[in-house]
Amino acid sequence: MKKLLFIISKPPYANKRNAELFDAALVAAAFDCEVSLLFRDEGVWSLLPEQLTHTIGQRSIAKMLLGLSDHDIDKLYVCRESLQRRGLQDTFELPATPIGFAAQQQLIASQAAVIGTGP
Repeated sequence: MKKLLFIISKPPYANKRNAELFDAALVAAAFDCEVSLLFRDEGVWSLLPEQLTHTIGQRSIAKMLLGLSDHDIDKLYVCRESLQRRGLQDTFELPATPIGFAAQQQLIASQAAVIGTGP
């Protein structure tokens, strides 16, 4: 089984990039890939539970997160340092496991491919 890591590092609604990464992760899972998601940098804002997306006409990433386990995507990680820099480490219950930089490097090294690291 091919292991794929999708890195969400951009703000959730600045453009459609994060939604496209979620869609690509769902497609990969449908083709029996082992899919993991890592939220870091500005991508940690995607984990906030209250997202009022109806005013901007985009799908709620928080709602998409709830459905990932239905597609066998249950390996969700978040950069501990990114949470701390934004004061989010204790503000809500995370749907992702906080990990440090060393664990992120190990996670990245263990994958067949890493998607979502570019602009």
